Amino acid sequence: MLALKRSISRVGYRVGCRALRRLPRWPGERIFIQLLNRQLAVELEDGLFDFLDGQVLEVNVTDLGLELRVSKHGDHFVRVSAAVPADATISAGLADFFAIASGREDPDTLFFQRRLAIRGQTEIGLTVKNRLDAFDRNRIPRWAQRWLEVVATELATVAAS
Repeated sequence: MLALKRSISRVGYRVGCRALRRLPRWPGERIFIQLLNRQLAVELEDGLFDFLDGQVLEVNVTDLGLELRVSKHGDHFVRVSAAVPADATISAGLADFFAIASGREDPDTLFFQRRLAIRGQTEIGLTVKNRLDAFDRNRIPRWAQRWLEVVATELATVAAS
């Protein structure tokens, strides 16, 4: 039964990756920006992301072929057009981004294992990585924490096979 579940998960992951590449990107980008603004509101208010004013950070989900460009304007994150060059890029697979978000993996470990890459102005990428690593995950609602853990575990299993 477990083998069947993993087989279904692998097929679902592959189909999902292909399907997501064909869908419009703006809905996901908009949701991602809103999530960032909501979860990092305290950090934004405290000025911890002021270094991104006028800078463009690209988040690249390698296995999905998704690239999202983000900047900071005033007290919130904003989406930046793909036509604008990125000052720094953080790249990883979906499973690794979920592992970081759930606290299952440390970004430094993934970086040294070359599963998390930073290009361009590395100071920007490293500062973002460190700020997100310092995020207090207890501020995430319990149900969302549990969901992140389950998805991170399943994606890690699928990615490893």
